[in-house]
Amino acid sequence: MLELKYMTTPIKRGKFIILEGGEGAGKSSQLRDIKELYGDKIITTREPGGTPYAEEIRRIILKSENADQADAKTHFALFWAARADHLKNKIIPALESGINVISDRFDSSTFAYQIYGQEAKELEGFFWQMRDFYLGDNKPDIYIYLDVSAEEGLRRKSFQSEDENNHFDDRKVDFHNRMRNGFTEFLKRVPSVVIDANPSKMEVKKALIEAVDKIFDF
Repeated sequence: MLELKYMTTPIKRGKFIILEGGEGAGKSSQLRDIKELYGDKIITTREPGGTPYAEEIRRIILKSENADQADAKTHFALFWAARADHLKNKIIPALESGINVISDRFDSSTFAYQIYGQEAKELEGFFWQMRDFYLGDNKPDIYIYLDVSAEEGLRRKSFQSEDENNHFDDRKVDFHNRMRNGFTEFLKRVPSVVIDANPSKMEVKKALIEAVDKIFDF
């Protein structure tokens, strides 16, 4: 009797991209345009947040009336807690289902904001340990960084409504310059693309789409 064997094609794992930048770099608006362009070929998400539980932690981090009193170590722990849930319940299931994921911020922001911006250099070694522990084989394929000067970024943010801002936006320009230096140092250690975000939105959008097309290979 002839035995029929059916071959199943393994699902190709999705690509994982991080869209990063300082305050006013235009990440969120660019990500909305990318989602509109690629549609169901990708899912977009954000940090902190991305899942119901992580969004609750986001509100504590950014919108609590006591948020600006928390130090870098407290913020560091909260960001990793939100990220753990985000990974488990959204990012990893999507990637394993063959879906491409683009996240507005990720661990790169923790490195830049807490270790450099909030000047907690003592957390740097611990950061890389946490990254290996929590991310494991699910580290992003590439980080795309929209680079804008701190002064220009804060100028752009000044036109946003107060509801869109948080206590990090209100910090002095020195904080944002340190944070930018933190992104620079982080990007030296991971696959990355840097896009000048000082020109017009349309120019930045064109460069960003070119970068994303190369990564996804649609």
